[in-house]
Amino acid sequence: MTAVFPIRLPMAAPDDLGAFEAMLEDGRLDPAEIISVWCKTRGNGLRNDFTKPWVDLLLRLSIGRRLGLTEQAVAERVPILVSGGAEGAVSPHLVIWSRGRPAGQGLLAAVERALVAPADQGTVLHAMATAAMVRAAVAGLGLTDPAQVGLVLVRAPAQAERAGHDVRVRVAAAQGVALALGQIGAIALDDPDSFAHGAFVVARHDGPAQQVLLLANGPGGDARAAIASGILEDPLDSPGAAAILARLGLVAAPQLAPRDAARVLAVISKGDAPRDGLIRGLPHAMHLDNDVAMHRHARAAYGAMLGAVTGHGAVLVSGGAEAQGPPDGGFAAFIAATAGDSA
Repeated sequence: MTAVFPIRLPMAAPDDLGAFEAMLEDGRLDPAEIISVWCKTRGNGLRNDFTKPWVDLLLRLSIGRRLGLTEQAVAERVPILVSGGAEGAVSPHLVIWSRGRPAGQGLLAAVERALVAPADQGTVLHAMATAAMVRAAVAGLGLTDPAQVGLVLVRAPAQAERAGHDVRVRVAAAQGVALALGQIGAIALDDPDSFAHGAFVVARHDGPAQQVLLLANGPGGDARAAIASGILEDPLDSPGAAAILARLGLVAAPQLAPRDAARVLAVISKGDAPRDGLIRGLPHAMHLDNDVAMHRHARAAYGAMLGAVTGHGAVLVSGGAEAQGPPDGGFAAFIAATAGDSA
């Protein structure tokens, strides 16, 4: 089992790794102890957002230079999530996950890696392979209750040249997570009501390897932090977000007090615009704008709502939420310092 603790750092530009590099240089952060890196960066977050692979490469080179590893070796060792598009109030930032202090009940992480054959990607076999990886991570952490799992990040392989393949891959991987955690009883790739409650899936085009990072609360974790997650019914579901925060002992009424906002170390969310063009009976135009893609509208909407509840804009919110929450909603996970600790 691996105790883990997050460090959130601001980014002034896509290539701004200044705060990250400073921590590595002065010894506050040991590169050998980095388990995963998440990033919310500028860009459009779409297929032609080249800031994403650029930032990914810069991170791998920075870590690899200090460990004497190639950037490819770092990619295999450290799951890196770069989410493009910092619309509206969303603030570009890094979250560095490093090994923490094992001390009783606290935050745990497990990483699994496996190959998914191109012919299996986006199919039931992909879902089953993902479920097996999640079960292995749960077993490796010694967890006895699926409710202890707060979030499962999946970097899933997809084929860029196949139209619609990213969507099928996200559905398969998300349903695999849901099956492993007992949230659905069987894989049903065409059923929009078969979804995960805490899966964040990104479709990647860098080979057949799939990486899973599982975060949970359990024995042997870092007692300085905890995670809670839950579904969001739509982009206006601030009560749903507040209910998740309440499980961490944080009261948003209607917004966290500054002292409590400082305890929120990371926020990660998925959400798309409701497909029928309505939010609570009123029309929205997120699907109709020819100038701004739907996912950009949705990220701004979810980011603003979550930021308003949390009290800061360091929200890693992403589109492509198929099977990662209800059909017209999404999910959110909050990682917070326990009482007495803050970022």
